[in-house]
Amino acid sequence: MQRIGKSQLSIMIIVFLIGSTPLFELGLKARQDAWIAMAMAAVVGLLLTVIYVKLQKRAPEAGLAELCRMHFGKWLGGTVALVYTVWFSYESMRNVRDVGELTRMALLTVTPKWIIMLLILFVAAYTVSKGLEVFARIVQLLFPIVLISYLFIILLLFIAKLPEIDRLLPIMENGMGPITKAAFPDLVSFPFGQTVVFLVYWKHLKEKRELGKTTFKSQAGVSAFLIFMNMLVMSVLGPALSEVTSLPLLQAVQLIRLANFLERLDVIVTLLLFIGLYVKMTALYLAAVLTLKEVTGAAYRHFVWPVGLVVYAASFLEPNNTYHLWLGLDVTLKIVPLFQIVFPLLMLVAGVRKRYKRAASP
Repeated sequence: MQRIGKSQLSIMIIVFLIGSTPLFELGLKARQDAWIAMAMAAVVGLLLTVIYVKLQKRAPEAGLAELCRMHFGKWLGGTVALVYTVWFSYESMRNVRDVGELTRMALLTVTPKWIIMLLILFVAAYTVSKGLEVFARIVQLLFPIVLISYLFIILLLFIAKLPEIDRLLPIMENGMGPITKAAFPDLVSFPFGQTVVFLVYWKHLKEKRELGKTTFKSQAGVSAFLIFMNMLVMSVLGPALSEVTSLPLLQAVQLIRLANFLERLDVIVTLLLFIGLYVKMTALYLAAVLTLKEVTGAAYRHFVWPVGLVVYAASFLEPNNTYHLWLGLDVTLKIVPLFQIVFPLLMLVAGVRKRYKRAASP
């Protein structure tokens, strides 16, 4: 079995949850209070992670499929694991489509989408074919680039004096209603609830005792960062402009003008876009392959390219970007709590019932 260290796990959680999230201004239903909605969702996300870690600690060497069978039985558990495989593949497909749409929108305006998506998926498939250890090392190599790029952007925004705190006021102008609607279930589902994918990876951690501590620290840190980035972009653009901009962070960076020579920093945002989407799509793709392997018992290599082919083909099912965004934001985010909340809670309850039954048996 391939193994990863706690530092690799920590970096994987950070880069996965960041993904492309800061590029968008999430929670805009709450307007200037979007950061409060993000904070509320982050707290709920940490509570969900408590459930996930509790499940993993019941069987530290079990993956997601094994946990499903352990709690739901062989046949029902196997079916639930297969449903998770479909969901992981679907989420990976959405990231492939995001790469195609956003790259054409922001960078390669005349390049066919199918070429862009084929190239990024080929890179992801090659990574998946090499296994978890190689993927973890790649994320380690990409992490300093992500960290330095975001720090550079933040620094330049403040040097250019673009953030204005007044754009975050008044706080809770319309009460808690819009904030709550923005946070639940949308912001909980994306990005914080996606931590459930690590039920596939935690069994590969070398230092099992550090699982909970490493996960909670990493998720808390990245949650604080995402809240800060939400506030920063809102303080630069304001709620009105943020609502009509496809990539608010890109729009904010395009406003930077320093000494009449430092401008047009779109390349940095584009780099972050590619890294974030690549890591997220590959992590979900790899999770689908590993879960399918556990369910069927077949060799890992048999699923890498077939799953990739399905993901690539499915990325063309959505006719246009408007439909793609509608399906993702208005439909998908209402369904994914089934995987992030319902199934884990059922497993948690089923495990308690089984333990009590064992205790009561003679």
